[in-house]
Amino acid sequence: MKKVIAVIDILHFSEDQIRGFKYFTRQTNSQLTIICLDNLTASPVSVTASVFPEPPVIEYSQISVEARVALQWQINQNIKQLHQLCDKDDITVVLRESVSSPVSEIVNASRFADLLLVSSSTSFAALSDSNPPRFIKDILVEAECPVMVLPDMSLPIKEIIFSYNGTYSSIYAIRQFTLLFPAYGDMPVKVVYVTENDQATIPSKKDLKAYLDAHYSKVEYVVLNGNPATEFLALLIRRDDCIVTYGAFGRSAISRFFHPSDADSILRTTNIPVFVTHP
Repeated sequence: MKKVIAVIDILHFSEDQIRGFKYFTRQTNSQLTIICLDNLTASPVSVTASVFPEPPVIEYSQISVEARVALQWQINQNIKQLHQLCDKDDITVVLRESVSSPVSEIVNASRFADLLLVSSSTSFAALSDSNPPRFIKDILVEAECPVMVLPDMSLPIKEIIFSYNGTYSSIYAIRQFTLLFPAYGDMPVKVVYVTENDQATIPSKKDLKAYLDAHYSKVEYVVLNGNPATEFLALLIRRDDCIVTYGAFGRSAISRFFHPSDADSILRTTNIPVFVTHP
């Protein structure tokens, strides 16, 4: 059994989001902890300065007493609804309410988790937010466990797409995904390599094939030419039935697999789960 945590905005969540959390919890045979955050009782982000500056969250002290009472009533009602949604299935679910700022709360929880699930639309900005939201981008940079970013409505998974460029971070993501989801052993897998530095062949393909053959029964290898972000976007833009893995997000020009803007385009324009982790 693995430890999976999920995060929701307790003031704004949907049954489809919870359904997606429960699906991946089943796939990992895990206990699910849902952390209930709300932007009006949280403090501003307190982790290291964000590389994605956006409007800060509203502080609880800034709203009237009447508004606080109404919001707390809504939060209590939503927590009851969440319990009802979770109690339908044979999944062990623990609800945990936030006690600090959204990003720092999730980063601390991720240190003691195997996987973090979050919806791609989750946002805690007071004014207009970016797409994907600042909250998602900060989590992808700071999280200390693998992150699965889910569309608001997930469809059944029919294929796993591993992005690979021969770096440690890209194979690390593949290995982490494989260890977390052994139930996908019979799922079709596509390894996608975009030609870099005039190298037209997949780096270390023999070793990669030996590893994947030990875990998956159907593996296809695809080599594309062009800009990696553009080629992946073209490959995924019309898909809604697969998962894609990426090796890193935003930590440095050396460690990340794609630049933040490139990963943003995948999160912003596709309707598939995106698995991101970094060594």
